[in-house]
Amino acid sequence: MPSGHVTRLDLLRHGHVEGFARRLVRGQSDAPLSAHGIDQHGALVEWMVRRGERPALVISSDLSRCRELADRLAQAFECPLILDAVWREQHMGEWQGRPWDEISERHGSLVNAYWDDYWNAAPPGGESMRDLRERIAPAWEALERAHRGEHLLLVTHAGVIRTLLCAELGVSPGEALRFAPPLASCTTLLLSEAGAVLEGLGRGPLNRPPASTSGPPRIALTGSAGTGKTTLGRALARELGLPFIEERMRLRLEAGLELHALSRGRLRALIEELWREQRELESEASSGYLVDRGSLDYAAFWLHYGFYEDQDRTRLFVEEMIEWSARYTQVLLLPHGAIPLEADGIRATNPWQQLHFQLLIEGLAERHLPPERLHRLPRSLDLPARLAWARARCGEAPR
Repeated sequence: MPSGHVTRLDLLRHGHVEGFARRLVRGQSDAPLSAHGIDQHGALVEWMVRRGERPALVISSDLSRCRELADRLAQAFECPLILDAVWREQHMGEWQGRPWDEISERHGSLVNAYWDDYWNAAPPGGESMRDLRERIAPAWEALERAHRGEHLLLVTHAGVIRTLLCAELGVSPGEALRFAPPLASCTTLLLSEAGAVLEGLGRGPLNRPPASTSGPPRIALTGSAGTGKTTLGRALARELGLPFIEERMRLRLEAGLELHALSRGRLRALIEELWREQRELESEASSGYLVDRGSLDYAAFWLHYGFYEDQDRTRLFVEEMIEWSARYTQVLLLPHGAIPLEADGIRATNPWQQLHFQLLIEGLAERHLPPERLHRLPRSLDLPARLAWARARCGEAPR
């Protein structure tokens, strides 16, 4: 439909903050940017300037991780800047500033209840996402009226971006976690009398992995549960002098997450959340790393749990996992059945369930990884033999 005006809203998420790997509940705490986050902001501002679209106004959360980016943008475009606490992240109450694993261990039932209905449920003393929308709605309506037909930049946080996208696109707020803007990215809405259009989600200069596998070692371990990935990975990381990125799902389960109690929608959102978390950790490890499960494992999780009924969503997710796998310099595929499954309360002990996942990951790896980067660990090896085999494939890494 023709419209008399089109308002362009660029929603910019701040960059990487210090201590990201600790998985603190940040909320409205004023977490400082890391050196990597400052570099991300510089690259994002350059990318915005190259687009050549001068905004009328920059609006920003007053927290320092957003303010630094907003100051740069206002200076680069020579336009006014408004700092307003209304654009802060969701307030996480008593959980704010504490590690997620500690909260999950001490308050597991509250955490599960929160994630099952994050739109209506709030952390103790904090805000639900419904509260967040009620906080920002009047401010956004006033801005939209005052600047109709103009180009606005709003520098803010993931929760605010998700809430605005749901409101403008008519998406059920219970599906807010479907939107996953990366750190230091730009998400664009076009708003007119005819409605809203999402022109781009999470775009920017640093959100694609390098196509080349040159540079520092980036090693991924893959395979079904109980194949010995974690034991081998920790030992190999020590040998190579590389940081070891723990499996994100395992950390949640060890902290008390009851996977079987999650709804289907929440389980799917959890897989997306775990991947976003791992992606940031891999991006931050500029000197190389060894990760317990690579991106193709997440594609296998998606298919294993049968989330493929939404074909478009599945295509986008799987394509991202395949593209990201191009950055791994080596992928070590551990064999199913070489180590007996043990009931440790973490992994499922049904061998057929594990075989199903193993076949999925083997098929994805064979299909999408070149032979020179995919290495199949032989069966029935003790740890010293496994470690020697892996060292021979991965070579030496800088200590």
